Amino acid sequence: MPRSTTPQTLDREITISGHGLHSNRPCSVRLVPVSSPSGLRFVHTPTGTEIPAKADLAGDLVLSTTLVKDGVRLQTIEHLLSALSGLEVEHLRIEVDAEELPILDGSAAPWVDAILQAGVRSLEGRRRFMKITQPVEIRNGSRWIRALPFDGLRLRYVIDFPIPALGRQSRELSLTPEKYRRELGAARTFCLAQEIDQMRARGLALGGSLDNAVVFGADGPLNESLRFEDEAVRHKMLDLVGDLALLGAPLLGLVEAHAAGHAMHVALAQAILANPSHWEWTEDAEPANVHFFFQPAGLNVTAQPA
Repeated sequence: MPRSTTPQTLDREITISGHGLHSNRPCSVRLVPVSSPSGLRFVHTPTGTEIPAKADLAGDLVLSTTLVKDGVRLQTIEHLLSALSGLEVEHLRIEVDAEELPILDGSAAPWVDAILQAGVRSLEGRRRFMKITQPVEIRNGSRWIRALPFDGLRLRYVIDFPIPALGRQSRELSLTPEKYRRELGAARTFCLAQEIDQMRARGLALGGSLDNAVVFGADGPLNESLRFEDEAVRHKMLDLVGDLALLGAPLLGLVEAHAAGHAMHVALAQAILANPSHWEWTEDAEPANVHFFFQPAGLNVTAQPA
């Protein structure tokens, strides 16, 4: 199915309530359709502060993605942004009555279901894409992330944990709304059981439970079952989709990540925006007739005509 060529918003408004993963505080989120393209804009209703979903407003990135403006923080925004971006809804007013969005079941699936029930409608104009023309890369020791030229949006992610229950996982896909719903949206956030006490001592994961996260012990997940055999790497890709929404426009490129996380995802978005000579605006989102082959050892890309 070809990508949408027109800007999109919701057909009717949605309200979802729940508790924050880290704060364990209640929060209600109202998604309000807009009449013209204006991007994704949060509104903190107690103060009236409007915070655009932009990478230059990203603040605390420890175990979640946070926007900060005029002393107001909005934490754990990545799952909602991921669902919206994955379903190509890029123009919306998001009213939030607390400082952390609900964790719900730990995935983007409840947001996806609500968006599909509300429906999507087109706005006037053409959808504009940021197309990578030259590589942009962020490195931190053995961890790295980069964006390379590609006609479409393709994600390639590798995680590598020093416990057998997780170990090394990798996944690659070209993103479409259908593949997002089927392969990424339901993947839940995860952590290691050995990290929980340390996180809570820092005021994090206070609302976490087996109902909203996958917890990996030394012998495997403590949850009854996994939704996917490689649910952990799929959730990292879900987070990546949400964090890339902070570019403010849909991306066309191949994004490769190795042992990355929110901080590196956002750093890549910031680096792309800071290097306008490495990308260009385009309204052409049709994929080229190219096959990509995965080479795990060096994560190199080889393109050949189909």
